[in-house]
Amino acid sequence: MSTPRPSPPGSDATPAGGEFAALPLLWLHRTPTRTWNGPGSDLHASGLTGSVNFPWLRRSLHVVRVLTRYDFRGRYRAQALGVLWSLLNPLVMMSIISLVLTRVFRTSTPNFPIFVLIGLLVWQWITNAVSAGTQAFVANAELVKRTVFAREALPTASVLSYGINFCFEALVVLAFVPIFPNAFRLSSALLVVPAVVAILAVLLIGVTLATSVLNVIYRDVAYLVNTGLAILYWLTPVFYPTEVIPEPYRSILEWNPAGAMLTALRGAVMLGQWPAARTWAAMLLPTFAIAGLGWLLFQRHERMALDHV
Repeated sequence: MSTPRPSPPGSDATPAGGEFAALPLLWLHRTPTRTWNGPGSDLHASGLTGSVNFPWLRRSLHVVRVLTRYDFRGRYRAQALGVLWSLLNPLVMMSIISLVLTRVFRTSTPNFPIFVLIGLLVWQWITNAVSAGTQAFVANAELVKRTVFAREALPTASVLSYGINFCFEALVVLAFVPIFPNAFRLSSALLVVPAVVAILAVLLIGVTLATSVLNVIYRDVAYLVNTGLAILYWLTPVFYPTEVIPEPYRSILEWNPAGAMLTALRGAVMLGQWPAARTWAAMLLPTFAIAGLGWLLFQRHERMALDHV
């Protein structure tokens, strides 16, 4: 007589809590007392070999959705203001930078507060997503060791959860339309905005795929990433226009994909302009190169990282 399949274990089998109880078809979970094998685990095994398996891909996307939701909700658990805290930082920084650069250094950039706000919102997504994605394996060590799933979902979920933050924070820009009416242009160029956001998400996922596994093997990577972000902040036109950079440095920095995305967003929102061909090239070519390199590094070091986590 066949024995019925046991139901998913309780809290000891799902260390992340009830969020993961909805994934009986996607996970192979091991505990000291029991191993629960979901029927979807064989699909994951075929995915690890690199073969194309559309049911596995569909289930992996569902894992990404659940992890993203869990990460986003957990970030603001037990906080009275919740997501509003993430809005305060760019607003405070916008006020300080605008005050210093307009009153002290007398910048000539039109509608400078909106110019800075767009840069700060994008940069906040970049720095938070890369920092969290780099620590994704270390912060979820028990989940990684005891559960079999598409592990690239962990850094991807970090990027997407902070992408949700970015979408909420971007709504703050609309509050400044009555205050700075000349800073906005309603035009078809606004269709560029979701495309640029998607390209930025691909770039961040590519970066975090590489740094997440390398940080498990070489724990110095997290410090190198933080240092790199600090340097990149000054090399990205977050609070200054690229026009103030002299040649030949301007031509080099224009190939910074983050800077090109800021140029495209500001042009679409503030000027109603579509990105130039050079801007598209500066966004797409480095992004796909970095994403491809990140994927290759992840595939090469994933199993090694599992031995070190």
